[in-house]
Amino acid sequence: MKKGIHRRDAEHAEFTQRVRGHATSLRCLCARVRLEVRPTLRRPSISVVSEPRAVATGSYAQLSKKLHFASYCVIRSLPLAVLTRLAVTLTFNYTRTLCVSAVMLFISSLATAQVSREQWGAPDIKVAHANGKWIIAGKKNTVTIDESDLAMKVQAGAAVWQMVPSSANDLLIRSRGTDSSLRLADAARKTITLYDTGFKTGVKIVLSGWRNADLTLVLTAVLEGKDEDLVFDAVAQESEAHVRQLDWPTALDAHDVDYTLLSNGRGTLLPRNWPKEYSPIRSITPEGKIAGTDHSLLQSHVIESWSMSWWGFQKGKSAMMIIVETPDDAAYQFKHPAGGPTVIGPRWLAQLGRFNYPRSGRMVFFANGDYVDMAKRYRRYVMDTGLFVSLKEKIARTPAVNDLLGTAQTRLSILRNMSPDSDRYDTKDLSKNYSLTTFDERAKQLRDLKSRGFDRVLVFISGWPHLGYDRQHPDSLPPPEKAGGWEGFKRLVDTARELGYRYILHDQYRDYYLDAPSYDPQFAVREQDSKLPPQAFPGSRFGDSKDGDIPMMRHWDGGKQAYLNNRFWLGHLLKNYQLFFDHGITPQGIYLDVIGYVPPDEDFNPEHPTTRTEAMAGRAATMNWSRHNLGIVATEAGADWVIPYVDVINQSGGGSKAVLVPLYNLVYHDAVIVSYGARDQQTLLRGILNGGVPELPITPTDEKTLSLMRQMMALHKRVGLSEMIKHEFLDANYRKERTTFADGTTVTVDWNTNGFEITPAL
Repeated sequence: MKKGIHRRDAEHAEFTQRVRGHATSLRCLCARVRLEVRPTLRRPSISVVSEPRAVATGSYAQLSKKLHFASYCVIRSLPLAVLTRLAVTLTFNYTRTLCVSAVMLFISSLATAQVSREQWGAPDIKVAHANGKWIIAGKKNTVTIDESDLAMKVQAGAAVWQMVPSSANDLLIRSRGTDSSLRLADAARKTITLYDTGFKTGVKIVLSGWRNADLTLVLTAVLEGKDEDLVFDAVAQESEAHVRQLDWPTALDAHDVDYTLLSNGRGTLLPRNWPKEYSPIRSITPEGKIAGTDHSLLQSHVIESWSMSWWGFQKGKSAMMIIVETPDDAAYQFKHPAGGPTVIGPRWLAQLGRFNYPRSGRMVFFANGDYVDMAKRYRRYVMDTGLFVSLKEKIARTPAVNDLLGTAQTRLSILRNMSPDSDRYDTKDLSKNYSLTTFDERAKQLRDLKSRGFDRVLVFISGWPHLGYDRQHPDSLPPPEKAGGWEGFKRLVDTARELGYRYILHDQYRDYYLDAPSYDPQFAVREQDSKLPPQAFPGSRFGDSKDGDIPMMRHWDGGKQAYLNNRFWLGHLLKNYQLFFDHGITPQGIYLDVIGYVPPDEDFNPEHPTTRTEAMAGRAATMNWSRHNLGIVATEAGADWVIPYVDVINQSGGGSKAVLVPLYNLVYHDAVIVSYGARDQQTLLRGILNGGVPELPITPTDEKTLSLMRQMMALHKRVGLSEMIKHEFLDANYRKERTTFADGTTVTVDWNTNGFEITPAL
């Protein structure tokens, strides 16, 4: 008896597995199967009942063992709606058992099998392999990967975007203290398989087996979403060998690209045949060459490299952009020789010497688009990911921000006192190294400003540290006695409040001066080794050096300095502002210098190792505390990771060595207030074109300059909370351009005549 039961159960399990695993084969078999019905049976019986449970119907229908397949056919023929609403009962007399459970398994698996991928939301992507190539085909885009050299090509509508093949410097590793470069395609073991998550589909590439490299790379390339973006990911499984740098996907073959869009500064349009050498970050000589002494490295979150985590390409009417979704430890490979073409592609950097976590990015394709479409696609991305916080939201959390709309800014410097250790110290004209304006003198100038008709001004106070501007940070207090000390400082800020001017303090916590009272090298940022050039920004641009593994510099007013580990910024800020509060000075905001300009600082100190991501968290902590306890938060330049935290940025680093386009403003105009200096008329016109606010000199200036500033203020009052929806060049030489805002306002500037028109008129 037990043997019979075991055999019956085994047959039941085998039968169920065959049905579940081979539905397609069963359909074919069922088309051919011949029902063998016992003579006493007139027809197979299917009893449909309205109760949601199966009911056996006795000997009404008795089928032979072979009728299992016939039953499958009958059930399979029923509409899915019937299967999902009603219970189907079939009775089988299999001489020994009733197979109701098998039937129910049929119903469950077949109901699922009837739903197509498209019906449950999966992308309609086909993956094929033929003639040494893998093809990922969607409805819009088709990706082809050559398995021999890993060259990748994308057919997006009429446009073809070809990446260059794998090359000798794809991968930089460190193994047993030695660095070496590897070609991805040289991996001795290379496996490419289907990769399907259910919402994106493509291939997985597993590479390993390089000589002297105990390392495995897992790369994926998939099409995702309705637009069929090409999404790519990279993961390293590290053992003795650690990834220091990975260039994948490879750079775009740009021989037929019309121009490249870079998000360095506020935005750069770089024609393919630009006649000069170009670098997003390194100094360019007057002869149009990259300075041989400047070894500054491209890094994300630095305004000169990228103010936003994307770049793009225009080719005819088609466009393509790359969004870097894990930018904290990212850069890009870049080269533009005189006359072009431009070489650019993703580059992933190590995190504290290892790859550590998956890196991701996406390629977005436009059949008919340009740099405005790219900027708007990135705007959608930052909105979806929470990086975009509008000025309206910021006003809701800090109402004082509303008073900054259409408000000029002015800067009050108290003491400049360059250290003899500074490279900028003038040994020939010592008078250039020192200047002092007392707190009381600055208070009088604010009263004069009010009398000239400026009712609302945001006042920046700098040079208030004990030894002057950029001296002895992070231990900058007390205020200089020669300027009036604590009492004079309080008289100045009380005057600002009396006049209705909001005031904030220019402050700094990255530069860690060796003459600061609290300086201790254990809190200075350390690099992985003592090799030159230094990796920390600004690299070797200013001739900086290293003290062992500590990068050093002596370019700024304070002379010799290191960089303070970003984890310790907040503690010093709290220490300093408690002193302000104790002396009755309550700033209404803060300008945190360099935070939005330079990349986060990685620290290899084993006592407090700090990744770039953790460094950003340390910087964000200073901004969050300042917003909650002071009010307005401003910073330099404003690389877009700071957008959630800051209200005001300046135009520092906003120029271009090629053609300037307002990519940043197209994304973030209604998320942050950007100020423009009065150093020349062109800068003010740029501020009007982009709907910014002016930086007003504290001393009287000419009437033409004041007129431009007043118009900029009135324009910002109108459009400050409006999105910039369009920018266009109106001639082939980029000498006439126009911006359009969401409220319908347009601004047209003619650089040939330095004229402009605002419509409708102010």
